[in-house]
This record gives sequence, structure tokens and C-alpha cells, in this order.
Amino acid sequence: MYNKPIYLTSDVHLGALNNDDESSFLNWINWASTNAAQIIINGDLFDFWFEFRTGIPPGYQNSLSVLKAVIQNGVPVTLLGGNHDWWAGRYLQEEVGISFEPDPLLLNLAGYKVFMAHGDGLGHGTKVYKLVRYFLRSRVLTSLFSLLDPNWGSWIGAKVSRTKQKRLQPSSLEHHQSENLKKWALNKLKEEPNYDLIVLGHTHIPWIERIKNNRYYINTGDWLHNRTFAILNQGEQPSLYYWKNGRPSPYLPE
Repeated sequence: MYNKPIYLTSDVHLGALNNDDESSFLNWINWASTNAAQIIINGDLFDFWFEFRTGIPPGYQNSLSVLKAVIQNGVPVTLLGGNHDWWAGRYLQEEVGISFEPDPLLLNLAGYKVFMAHGDGLGHGTKVYKLVRYFLRSRVLTSLFSLLDPNWGSWIGAKVSRTKQKRLQPSSLEHHQSENLKKWALNKLKEEPNYDLIVLGHTHIPWIERIKNNRYYINTGDWLHNRTFAILNQGEQPSLYYWKNGRPSPYLPE
């Protein structure tokens, strides 16, 4: 029996991408859907997403239409909450058909036992960040924020995000965060011998590393700089790729 592959990506940041990067992502997702068992987006599909009482953030309709068509054609799309789109809700699930998961997941995928999380709040030195995140996700604040007009709320979200000002290559701080998450993941694999694979995102720096007994850490990178994604196929080693000129190419970490 033929088992279709599972495609994993993260940190697309729709709304902050230029037209070429957004077109590349939509071309990729259409390409992946022709051969996918499912597509999982591990956080930050959107640069900012919040479902206000009077509507959704503007500017996403083209991308949402593509995602909806993929789902209607029989390919499930799952979104894990990232630090930019943790506030997803009924619109994405009921109108588009995306399966939304706000918290990390433990999944069986292509024969692998996979721990998957966006990655924010993990690793050393995140106590202050976790406190801020708790406040931003509190019921009181989200209820008040939902009263805003979607245009005003999205303007505030973009100002806080500042992703458009981060289109240069990752900074030394982001490289430090990448190493911090990698260290956390490799330690987690040692602590949890039943995990075959840990998949994170958040850092915008793609990485794949194999440890003994065919166990792996993968960071799926981003679409701002790298246009990277991973493929899980039954009976094969996990692989990391980047999307270039309308086709996948193996990604080899430097």
C-alpha cells in the first residue's frame, strides 16, 4: 500500500511576505497538496491573526482561498498556534477548514512518534517571555482586543510584530535562540527515549540533526529567508528541503 508523505513547514508570516515570497508559498502548498497525506504548519502561518468580533484581519483572502481549496480537495491542513497567530478561532476552522491546535502536540506521523511545538517559550532564559505571553493570551486582554475594528487591531498587531523590519538575514540574537532551541530539543530527545522526532520552528533558521538510533531534531525554518519545509515518508529518513524556482531541493545545514 502506498503511503503519501506528510509535509511540515512553519513561520510563513503571511502579511509580511513580499509578493514573490507569498506566491512561492502558495505555489508550494498547491504542489504539496497533489501528493500529501496532510500538511502541518507549525505556527506563524500569519504575521498577525486575531478574530475580532466584527471581522478578521484584512489582506489574507487570496491565501485563505488557496488553503480552503486544498482542504476541499481532500488534504487536511493543521495549524499549530505560534506567537503571531495563537489567537486563531472559528473563522479559520469553520470557514476555511483548517484544523487549529493552540498547544504542542504529540503525534504519530509516518511511523515516527513526533513532538511538535512552535518553539516560543522553550529553552533557557524564557521566564520573562512566558510572563508576557501569559498576559497577551489572557482572557481579559483578548476579550477587550476583540472589540477593536479589525483594521485598527491589525495595525497594532503589525507594529508589535515588526516582521517587515526583520527581512534581513537572521541576527546574532536569532542565531543564539536557534542554538538554544536546538540544545533544548536534543536534551528532550535524551530525556524522552520514546520520541523519534522533535519538530520546532520560531527561529527562522532551518536545521536537521540526527542522533543515534535514527532519531532527529528538525527546525523547519521559514518563508521570509529560506522557503524551507520538511517531508516525512513512511520507511524513509526525515528530509529538509527548500523551495526554489518552483521545485524542491535538499537543504543541507551549513
